[in-house]
Amino acid sequence: MRFPPTLGCLLSMAVVSGLGADDRRWENPIYETASDAVAAATMEAPRITPGSSAAHRLFVDLSLAENDMDGGHPSSGITRVVVEDVLVTHPSAFSREAVQRRTVERFLAEIPRQVSVLDRRLARFGYPELPGMVYLRLVESVDAFSNLNRASSGKMSRVGGVTYYCRYVVLPLSYVSREGLDELRRSGGLNPSTDIEATVRQWQNESFANLVNTFRHEMVHVHTNTALGVPRYSNRSAYPTWFHEGTATYLAADPHAGLSQGYQEYQEAFFFLAQRYGIPRLQQFYADVLGGSGVATALTQVYGIADASRLFSASYRWHRSRELIKTALWIVGLVVVVAAFRGGDRPYIGALQVLGAVALALALATGLAEHLFGLRGPEVVMAAKIGIALVAVGLGTMGVRRVRRHRKQSVA
Repeated sequence: MRFPPTLGCLLSMAVVSGLGADDRRWENPIYETASDAVAAATMEAPRITPGSSAAHRLFVDLSLAENDMDGGHPSSGITRVVVEDVLVTHPSAFSREAVQRRTVERFLAEIPRQVSVLDRRLARFGYPELPGMVYLRLVESVDAFSNLNRASSGKMSRVGGVTYYCRYVVLPLSYVSREGLDELRRSGGLNPSTDIEATVRQWQNESFANLVNTFRHEMVHVHTNTALGVPRYSNRSAYPTWFHEGTATYLAADPHAGLSQGYQEYQEAFFFLAQRYGIPRLQQFYADVLGGSGVATALTQVYGIADASRLFSASYRWHRSRELIKTALWIVGLVVVVAAFRGGDRPYIGALQVLGAVALALALATGLAEHLFGLRGPEVVMAAKIGIALVAVGLGTMGVRRVRRHRKQSVA
């Protein structure tokens, strides 16, 4: 792998490195332009010593590129590109040159759209506009995170990207490890019909989708950490992991099926808050947290939920009951359809219409409108509720009339 050796060390030490009081400014350095950031990093590079903080090193290494410093500095193998307010650095050469180069081009073109969508979503929850540059390093593959993967817990079974401190992000261009590629080649040797090149292309397409999703996720961390500020963002007693990761998975709209079990639980907790209590309350929750309240305090004041364990218990019961209701509706619907094909003399179409009306009513009661339209404001949510209710009433009325008409015809 070709990326700066200094960064390779930082991947394993950045989270645990001690910081002196003078170095905390490097946890969230705010420079409004890339040229200002590069100028500052160029000035700071000679001051880096073995005792410098990881945050200080990250600022220098994720800002500088070729020709900024003398050839001996790790930046000599790095290319820098600025997109929007994201300062992107990546290796100048790759072992999988053509594939990785194309991924970089596609990703850089996608950044503006992803940033725009995320900014609008965060603004609806009261997040302030993000000041300054974000420092993003693209590394060749997930192999760069091997040390973190070995140290990860069951809550985070595989590291696919990392945000260090407030605004340093490291993402892999490929989520296919060298071990995975070696295994594919061994399989190809045993089975000549295996199309190795096609499989690699498919994996790389999936990697690009994961790269975009993970970029949104890590950008939510950047916004959250910066909004909380130094040193509050790192206080896990006041702002626990479930809050940070639940916020990132919910606000970034992470695909639920692709998350580890722990992260799914975090995301489901926020789905529960949004669907059970509505978006306005969740907006108030974020307003309190970003305004200075601890997460536990805001959870109690806004929702009347005493602590995280009660939140997760309530979330589990809520989602479990929804799944049971959906399963019951599917079973009833299947029974009605099967009976209709068997030709019994019953009002099956009317029964299906009534069943559809009941399903819409349950979806309305369990937060469908809030989930689909909550971010567009209370007026849109209310209009959606009225629309769904009218459809449910109309469908139910037609079903009941059809059932009554069938009974009259049967009696006659």
